[in-house]
Amino acid sequence: MEKQKLNRTLSFWDLYSLGVAALIGTGIFVLTGVAAEPAGPGLFLSFIIAGAIATFTALSYAELSSMFPSAGASYEYCRQAFSTLGKGVGDLVSSVIGWTLLTQYVAVGAAVWLGFGLYARFFVPNLSVTVWACILGVLTIALLYRGIAISKGVINLLVVFKVFALILFIVLGFMHPQLPAPIHQQPFLPHGIAGLIAAAAIIAFGQIHIDAITTVAEEAKRPYRDVPRATVWAIFTVVILYALVGWVSVTLVPTDVLPTLKAPLASALEVVTSGWASSFVAAAGVAATITSGLGCMIGGPRVGLAMARQGQIWSFFGKIHPKFKAPSTATLVTGIFALLLTLTGNLGLVASAGVFTALVVFIGVNVSVIILRFKRRDLKRPFQVPFGILLPVLGIVGTLIEMYYLKPEAILWGSIWLLTGVGVYFIFRGKKEEMTEDKAKAQEA
Repeated sequence: MEKQKLNRTLSFWDLYSLGVAALIGTGIFVLTGVAAEPAGPGLFLSFIIAGAIATFTALSYAELSSMFPSAGASYEYCRQAFSTLGKGVGDLVSSVIGWTLLTQYVAVGAAVWLGFGLYARFFVPNLSVTVWACILGVLTIALLYRGIAISKGVINLLVVFKVFALILFIVLGFMHPQLPAPIHQQPFLPHGIAGLIAAAAIIAFGQIHIDAITTVAEEAKRPYRDVPRATVWAIFTVVILYALVGWVSVTLVPTDVLPTLKAPLASALEVVTSGWASSFVAAAGVAATITSGLGCMIGGPRVGLAMARQGQIWSFFGKIHPKFKAPSTATLVTGIFALLLTLTGNLGLVASAGVFTALVVFIGVNVSVIILRFKRRDLKRPFQVPFGILLPVLGIVGTLIEMYYLKPEAILWGSIWLLTGVGVYFIFRGKKEEMTEDKAKAQEA
């Protein structure tokens, strides 16, 4: 189909803000309590482990985005890399990865909206979590329908708010500890190393959208320079904040109590302040899930756009609004499916299934870097991952370990999504072959 262009309106700070927006949300404000159960006082180590694995993959994203700065990110990277092994291989792998990404964005967007509902009830308990989640979902879809130029202003403002709130939480926690430092609490690792890794797999939910920046590369003013830089700086910022929050959380509330709190960070501060700080952090939790939801739902339609350009998905995903210069039709479709998932009200299931598919994509991205290092040495790399292929390999190994500790139902639902991706590939391959044959017959006539 004819390639329609998106507007290039995003500066380095817009990209950095979008990355932080997507990475700081439900994972830190809601799932900290869930991760505390297997990790115990060593929670901060789980944050560091998850952060290190995410950083390895973020560096791979940075290298690939400097080579192929286009909408679709992981989908486009896998298409370029695996095509060097054979066109059919590239089409199959990229189609499955693209479909996985598309459904993952929908699932994680729904999970983030449900996380918003948990914090919104901190202020207005009369409405259910699901109702609050649907309200945010409708507002998110309406805002993104009008394009990223409008959305970025909201994201930038709320990112400042939620980062300040996390810093406030960290400072107050260090000033008023209620329990010994984590390394002095016993048992430090109640479930051993396995508990740390299991917690890291839960925390990975908050870091699965390290590709948020690369999916909007086609809308960046200086993509070759700004997209890789913003990706690296965003992940470093978030990993540091996550580790500090993990340390402070277990000095305020015992790890057997933390998992029972619906709004863990806000509730933890209630033990050391008169209430103003906990209310502020709860408000930041609301802001965090709003921006994280925006970051998630920005990516899906742009992956659909890239797939439609290659004829690997329905053509309406490739339509760009003539006024807003955004994939508005794809935004509506993905948004409606995310709302339907939200109605299940099951945050745990939706989140865990999204994590599995995201980790599969991470492996594909790291493998793509390795393939291109050997198959396309001639390509210009404005940013290159240091130490050869060591860090991409560590990214693959770390991701596989995290996958091992996911719940069986998450792996089951994620695997079903992967299989539907294979089905979508063969459906659209057949349509492309029919179109090619019809065109050839028309030319002969």
